[in-house]
Amino acid sequence: MMTDRWIDLNADLGEGTGNDAAMMQYVSSANIACGGHAGDDDTIQQSIDLALKNEVTIGAHPGFEDKENFGRKQLHLTSAELSNQILRQLERFEGWAQKANTTTKYVKLHGALANMTAADFDLALTAYKAIQSFRIDMPILALANSQQTAAAKQLSLPVFDEAFADRAYTDDGQLASRAIEGAVLTQDKAVLEHVTYLLTTGSVNTISGGELKLPTQSICLHGDNAHAVQLAKRISETIKALGINIKSFAN
Repeated sequence: MMTDRWIDLNADLGEGTGNDAAMMQYVSSANIACGGHAGDDDTIQQSIDLALKNEVTIGAHPGFEDKENFGRKQLHLTSAELSNQILRQLERFEGWAQKANTTTKYVKLHGALANMTAADFDLALTAYKAIQSFRIDMPILALANSQQTAAAKQLSLPVFDEAFADRAYTDDGQLASRAIEGAVLTQDKAVLEHVTYLLTTGSVNTISGGELKLPTQSICLHGDNAHAVQLAKRISETIKALGINIKSFAN
């Protein structure tokens, strides 16, 4: 039996994987690449159109302007450089959103920029100040228990906590480095167990075998996973089987 309880299911899309149309059937929020780490005007427009057709909420997904490394290489920019990169991407995305008679509903940072701001409060503050200069009350999708959350709260931005369906956590609440074996959950069974445990207990098992409380309003599944579509379907079914509604936090 369904209850009033809900969870958002989000995915990083518009990144050229070819999965977008299928993924849109299962997610409630789409984090769309803004041309920094991936994407261009055509993919932004196509992703927004797909989301609207599937009643999926659209968010901007800016990262380092570094397509060669898919935004996953740490870059050490000045505050002005970082702010300018973020603003360029938000303006580009918003332009296409307005052409589709909608607007950017939230922002989620990508890749190395997301990881760095999750650990560094001052860097997170710089990034979110740039976003706030674009829209004073822009909702933020932030990594739960991170410096992203702390920085967004200090700026009084609406902030929603995100957990990952296919990533392992360290004891201090950070995502385990991809260089560590077991940091990325590749088997469907492990992902579904991880999601079920999170939704039933409010906690995840850490990579070292501990337990971590993880406040969560949104669960992320990476759209570039080889089995992303099938996994999105199974996660959606798992959530519904627990009696939980799937809806966007940004509605």
